[in-house]
Amino acid sequence: MSNNFVVHDSSDEQQVKKAQALQEDKDRDLMFVLKEERGRRFLYEIIFNDCHMMANSHVPASSDSSAYNEGARQVGIALFNRCKEASKSHTLTMLEENHFDE
Repeated sequence: MSNNFVVHDSSDEQQVKKAQALQEDKDRDLMFVLKEERGRRFLYEIIFNDCHMMANSHVPASSDSSAYNEGARQVGIALFNRCKEASKSHTLTMLEENHFDE
């Protein structure tokens, strides 16, 4: 899965093991959600509808609104990338179940 864990002292083996275990637990959490159809539907709603991942974030004459929209979009992109890292097959299933019905 993912190797995105942070430690204060990478020479401290105990810190590294603890951080790695925590990251593996987070990865299992995401897989738990991705394995179920309702979990995939929930993630799809957040990524594509709430975060507007595929939408243009620009709002003419409003840099604040553009920045807000782009921030939400970046959250969607990050979550989608985490899903792909966890399981490409479940991510494709999520798209097949939700995206192509529209």
